Amino acid sequence: MLVAMNPSIGIATLNAKFIHSSLSLRYLRNAARRAGFQNVWIQEFIIYQPVWKIAAEILKRKPDILGLSIYIWNRKQSFELLEYLQKQSPDLKIVLGGPEVSFEPELPSNYTLIAGEGENKWVEYLNFVAKGETPSLEVLRRWNTYGNDLPDLHPPYIEEDYPALQNRYAYIEASRGCPYLCSFCLSALDKKVRYFDDGEIRHQISRLIETGTHKIKFVDRTFNLQPKRMMNLMRWLTQFEGTEFHFEVVGDLLNDDMMRFLATVPQGMFQFEIGVQTTTEDVQETIHRKQSNTKLFKTIETLIQQDRIHLHCDLIFGLPGETLDELLESFTEVLKLKPHELQLGFLKFLPGAPIRDQIESHEYRYLSFPPYELLSHKNLSAEEVRFLKQFAEVFDLFYNTQRFQFSLDHLFQTQPPVEVFKKLMAAFEREDIVLKGLSLDHQYRIFAETFNSDADPLAWDLLQLDYLIHQRSYRLPEFMRKRLASNGSSRVKTWDGDRKTMVVPFRHTLEWQGREPKLTPAPSPVYYAVAHPETGSGYISRPRIERVGV
Repeated sequence: MLVAMNPSIGIATLNAKFIHSSLSLRYLRNAARRAGFQNVWIQEFIIYQPVWKIAAEILKRKPDILGLSIYIWNRKQSFELLEYLQKQSPDLKIVLGGPEVSFEPELPSNYTLIAGEGENKWVEYLNFVAKGETPSLEVLRRWNTYGNDLPDLHPPYIEEDYPALQNRYAYIEASRGCPYLCSFCLSALDKKVRYFDDGEIRHQISRLIETGTHKIKFVDRTFNLQPKRMMNLMRWLTQFEGTEFHFEVVGDLLNDDMMRFLATVPQGMFQFEIGVQTTTEDVQETIHRKQSNTKLFKTIETLIQQDRIHLHCDLIFGLPGETLDELLESFTEVLKLKPHELQLGFLKFLPGAPIRDQIESHEYRYLSFPPYELLSHKNLSAEEVRFLKQFAEVFDLFYNTQRFQFSLDHLFQTQPPVEVFKKLMAAFEREDIVLKGLSLDHQYRIFAETFNSDADPLAWDLLQLDYLIHQRSYRLPEFMRKRLASNGSSRVKTWDGDRKTMVVPFRHTLEWQGREPKLTPAPSPVYYAVAHPETGSGYISRPRIERVGV
C-alpha cells in the first residue's frame, strides 16, 4: 500500500487512570510535526475501557501509521489492541515503543519496534515510509537498541494540549537521565543527565495552571542534582497558590542551604518522593545504591519537623540477600521517622534492568508477565513473600490512607509497629475479610476492637479525632455514636458555624501542636466541632478544631 502524501499519523496509549496523561505521545507528535508531517494526532485511553471500543475509536480516524506507547501497566491490553488493529486494518503500519518493548530480544515481522528515547527514531521511520522505502535490517536493529540516537530536548506541550489537561495530572521533565546505577531500575542504563531549558519549563507550567491544571508532577529521576537550579525553580513555583507539585529527590543530596529554603515554602504545596529502598548496608552495596543512611534519616526527620513538605518514602521488599528480619528492620527504621506515606513495593524484574543478572545467583522466582514481581529468592521464601503482600495491604489501609494517624502514633509508643500491623492482619483473618472490601466504619470498628480502644479514654479520643479529621465527615460512625448514647449523649448536636458538623464530647482538651494534636486530660467532657473547609487544596490540609459550649 502506498501511504498518502500527507499521511494520517496517530499516536496512542492506554493510561492507568483518566486523570493521568502521557508525555511520550506529545513528544512524538511534536517531533513529527517539526519534521514536516502535518496530520499528526494523539489519542489517550484508559486500561479499563473495552479494547474493541479503543480499536474502533482509533480506526475511526483512518490512520495510515499508528504509534503505540507501551508500559508495564498496559502491556496486556496493548497487545490485545494490536491484534484487533492488525486484523481489522491489515494495511495499517504500526510502530511500538515504550519501556515494555524496549528490550524485546527479537525483531517482529508484523510491526516495527523502537527502543529507548524515540523522537529521532520515530521521525526516521516516518521519513522511510514517506519515501516508500523499507528500512534495512541494520536500521531496524539500531532502532531496537536502548540508549542511542538521543534527541535534543524540546518542551512537550502545545496550545491544543492545555484544555484537555484541565483537572488532570500534568507531567513534566526538567531533566532526563540519572547518574545512579541502582540495579533494579532502568535508569541505571542512562549514560548522562541532560537538562531542559528553564524558560520553556516555566512557560509551560504557567500555561498549564492558567488553563486549569492544578496537579503537576516532575518525572525527573533525581530532581535535586543541581541544588541551585532546584531552589530557583521551586522559589518561582511558590507563586502558584493552590497548585500541587511532586518531585522525586535523593534525600542525602539535600544540602544545608536547601533545607533552610524548604523551611520557608508554603505548607502543603510540594511533595517529595524519597526512595530509601533498604537500610541494610550490604544489600545497598549489592544493588549498587550509594546512600548515606545517617544523612538520609536526618534529612527526612528535619523535613517532617519543618512540616512544610509532604513526604512520600519508598521501600522495596525482596532485594537480593535481604532476609525477612532485615527488611522488617528497614521498615521499622523508616517508619520511626513518620513519613506521611511509606510505599512498600516489591522487587520487579523489569525487562532490561541490571537486576536480572542476579536471578540465578540469588535463586529468584518471579512472574514472567507484568508486573514481573518477585515470588521468592534464596533468602526469602514464598510463604514469607505472601506474608509481606498481606502486610503491605493492611499497612496501606491503616497507615498510608492517614485515617488512623494519631491512633497509630499512640500505639507505636508502647508496641513495635510490625506487631501492630500483625494484629490487624490477624483481625482480618478472624473476620474472614481478607478478600472483601471494607467500609470506612468497618475499618474503624475493627481497629477499635483489635486494640480495645474503648477501655482507654486517650485511645478513644484519638480514634474519634482520626475519624473526624481524616474523613471530612459530619458524623461519627454508628458504633461510636452508640457509645455516646450509652453515656447519656444520644442527641446529636451540630456546630452553629455551619449547622452540619457534629459536636462531639471528648475527655481531653484538644489543640494543634505542629502536625499532631495535643490532648490534655479534662475533669469533665469537653465538646468540639472538627470543621473542614468547603474545598481543600495542597498535600497538607488541616481542619479547625472548635471548642463548643454545651
